Amino acid sequence: MQIQENIFINKPFSTGSPFCVESLLAPLTGQQFLAEYWEQQLLHVSRNQSDYYDALFSVDALERVLQCSQVKPPDIRVVENQVEMLPAKYQNADGSIHINQLYKAYDEGHSIIINGLQRFWPAVASFCNQLQQALSHATVANCYFSPANSKALQPHYDTHDVFVAQLAGSKRWKFHGSPQPVPLHNSFQPVIPEKNLDQPTDEVLVQPGDLMYIPRGLIHHAETSDSFSFHMTLGVHPAQWMDLLQQALTAFSLQDERFRRALPPGFLEANNGDALAEQFAALLDIFHEKANLQEAFTLLQHQFLQGTTPAPDGHFNQLNELDSITAETQVVKRPGLTCRLINQGVSVSLKFPGNTIGGPFHYRRAMEFVAQATQPFYVDELPGLEPEKQVIFTRRLIRGGLLKKSPSPLGNSGSPL
Repeated sequence: MQIQENIFINKPFSTGSPFCVESLLAPLTGQQFLAEYWEQQLLHVSRNQSDYYDALFSVDALERVLQCSQVKPPDIRVVENQVEMLPAKYQNADGSIHINQLYKAYDEGHSIIINGLQRFWPAVASFCNQLQQALSHATVANCYFSPANSKALQPHYDTHDVFVAQLAGSKRWKFHGSPQPVPLHNSFQPVIPEKNLDQPTDEVLVQPGDLMYIPRGLIHHAETSDSFSFHMTLGVHPAQWMDLLQQALTAFSLQDERFRRALPPGFLEANNGDALAEQFAALLDIFHEKANLQEAFTLLQHQFLQGTTPAPDGHFNQLNELDSITAETQVVKRPGLTCRLINQGVSVSLKFPGNTIGGPFHYRRAMEFVAQATQPFYVDELPGLEPEKQVIFTRRLIRGGLLKKSPSPLGNSGSPL
């Protein structure tokens, strides 16, 4: 299936991140990555540039997260060779982090892992939103801070794809093939004793500024030697073809009661196999003939939108300036947000992460314009609405959390000629 060619093009108006997907993959283009590596093979990009990821995260930023963000297990793990330290050893009585105990644990060989880093650091949140908007797959960031001569985790494979951004220090990774290529997302992830592994198929020393892509299912493990290591993973949790088929089956089952009927009493008995096979084949034929791709796609899109959270971008200040919105104001979607138009007969609505804004049917053209917008636009460009309603509608979309005033107006007033 061909993926649209522009999904990896950086759009600074819509991302709000100082670091873009193009920067993550450089010098590869997005299309090179998709054609040659995505779900196929290991990628290592060597850059020899220690400050490459400074705009995203750093060791100093990690310490600020630990001290100021009230991180608690399971969002924080302290691990050595697959063995987790009991949280009571590094938490205060109120559950907050005892930073001095973390210093001690790190000095004694433990790695500090933060899960869901995008919930604690705005630049990472903005970049995760950008990456998942480009890929249409949910993205989660973790970080791993390991002292010299240490190993946090035993050999394993992940059921999600992983980008590894080496922020500081270095780490040696070993890879041992894929016993189950592209495994089902969230299926069992075994820890594999190192003695049971064959010789590595690849061995990579990752340095500051480097990038790796590890396709899901590829067995890997890593350890430090003379240097500490600090890396961030961007876990891409894919929607798979199975998910689309499941949504199609769910949507069709709501319309056809034959798919909702209970299996016959005693169906587990061995002598019921022929009857089950006959009905199973009949239902498959019906599903094959009448399943609706668009309905399944809409359900998946709904799940994706519900799972997206806008990165912090000072939106309360936007609410304080609502009265300043006029027909000549330029606005833009907030970083990382997408939306879809829902036709409901006599009414229409815009659905986006965290909210739905509705209106009468004559708002359809304006809502369609907003849904398709990828660049800033002026309020008076909204089609199908009188000037006063253009302003009122724009203020509703800002109040609802979809739009904000553009930080980089194209001109002083009015729409461009």
